[in-house]
Amino acid sequence: MKSYIINGPNKAVKGEINISGAKNSCLPLMAASILFKRKVILKNVPFVKDVLTMKDLLISLGAKVELIREKKIIKITNNKRHKLVVPYNLVSTMRAGVLTMGPLLARYPKNKIKVALGGGCALGIRDTSWHLSGFKSLGAVNTLSKGYVNIYSKNGLKGNIYKFPKVTVTGSSNLIMASVLISGEHIIKNISIEPEVKDLIKFLNNSGAKIKFIGKRSIKIIGVHDLIDGEHTIIGDRIEAFSYLCVGAATNGRIKVKNINPNYLNAELNILKKIGYKIVMNHNSIILSHGKRLKPVSIKTGPWPQFATDNMPILLAVLTQVPGKSMIEETIFSNRFMAVPELKRMGAKISIKKNKAFIIGQKKLKSADCISSDLRTTFSIILGAISAEGSSTISRIYHGLRGYENLSTKLKKLGIKIKLKNNV
Repeated sequence: MKSYIINGPNKAVKGEINISGAKNSCLPLMAASILFKRKVILKNVPFVKDVLTMKDLLISLGAKVELIREKKIIKITNNKRHKLVVPYNLVSTMRAGVLTMGPLLARYPKNKIKVALGGGCALGIRDTSWHLSGFKSLGAVNTLSKGYVNIYSKNGLKGNIYKFPKVTVTGSSNLIMASVLISGEHIIKNISIEPEVKDLIKFLNNSGAKIKFIGKRSIKIIGVHDLIDGEHTIIGDRIEAFSYLCVGAATNGRIKVKNINPNYLNAELNILKKIGYKIVMNHNSIILSHGKRLKPVSIKTGPWPQFATDNMPILLAVLTQVPGKSMIEETIFSNRFMAVPELKRMGAKISIKKNKAFIIGQKKLKSADCISSDLRTTFSIILGAISAEGSSTISRIYHGLRGYENLSTKLKKLGIKIKLKNNV
């Protein structure tokens, strides 16, 4: 098992980072390839662990997948009938496996499809009931047996109206994909408008689907007969971009992130400005520079365009050294403060009350041996170790490799004293 050894403190870090394609966009786009009768070409692909797992999943269903790593391209060919069982061993570590349910249902509505309930980060309850309720609005029925959802529609999928009880990113993407080949038209209300969901809609529309916004969070989908070929360039990863900006924030340095639309991070950039950091934005890049007087903040996570829950653990690490008392309220996941025990081992002062974290900034942190428990917690702990005095070891870093491409290489490029250790 691999671990990171980080020597700190790293101060006034300077440099530039090219941001990879968004993992949270790439995964639903790969799942959407099931809808197509021939070839899908995806560009700006991040070759992280979750993407490689989704590649294996598509191959297990009968797709042909070609990786062109040097050009960041994936070619997916679906000219054969798919297998209709999505196995547990390939979704147990990746929540996005559930996204195959919608496109499989769209392509093979009258056949019984079996999809294992998946895994991913241990952030609390990630319910699929809203996915299934959405499919039910199209005429699908489902049962649960031995950890697998069995789903089909005896008479095929037909348009209707469905409103999500609460905004859900994967639920929105899944129902959109299930609806593009239906008979008639389907109206979906209260959908996610995250940049990654809009990226999926753009890809499908450019490939022949008919999806139209009829309100801020409402869309109308007119079913088409089929989708043949598709090609798309994946948007930049806003979570990765914010993570590296916070390397600059945590070290009081200057970081430029490129290949990212600043509009995806409006809420996060406003918070960094409130703390006291200087932010300069161009059409496809962001520069963070150190501030002279840093101030505590209070934030609340929520669906886009609010502060992203994925970015919360990263900001949490920054706030451990911002003078005064800051507060974070988490509204999406019930177990999002997994980084707190590890940051406290470094001397951070954080208390948790229900879904709120109260952080009292410290002048310095001290090194510690830590264990990562989920994807974003990994980067949060790395930020703590970068700032801490001494040598810290971070175990179970495979969680971070699920979503950060070339993580240690990019950190080294910025001058961070980090090395990879292969444990026996």
